[in-house]
Amino acid sequence: MYLDTDVVLAVLKADDWLSSEVDLESIDDPKTSVSTCIEVQYAMEGEWDRTRLTTVNESLAAEGIALVPLREEHIEAGGALQRRYDRLNLFDAVHLGTADVLDETLVSTDTLYPSIEEISTIDPRKI
Repeated sequence: MYLDTDVVLAVLKADDWLSSEVDLESIDDPKTSVSTCIEVQYAMEGEWDRTRLTTVNESLAAEGIALVPLREEHIEAGGALQRRYDRLNLFDAVHLGTADVLDETLVSTDTLYPSIEEISTIDPRKI
């Protein structure tokens, strides 16, 4: 299963609003992409120190979350979805494109994602 940034933050931040709801052991083969590391760094800049910001990839590995490389085909798939769905921002498109190419269910609380017909999604609170 491909983890969106909200789920990754719930794993990495003990005080995150979603942290008590995410059970990594119940998520089959959790993975995310390098774009998530970048998005986490943007989101946590100003709250986390530089060391923590620059070791997100190591923190994910320590939690058992595989980091998949970002490939051109993920960007292409995300771009196609972004052209079809006006409400998708860049990170949304990359996450959806990656999940699509990898044929993975996207684990997220984002209420926009269930409206994307091409992608299977699940709210982590329902796992």
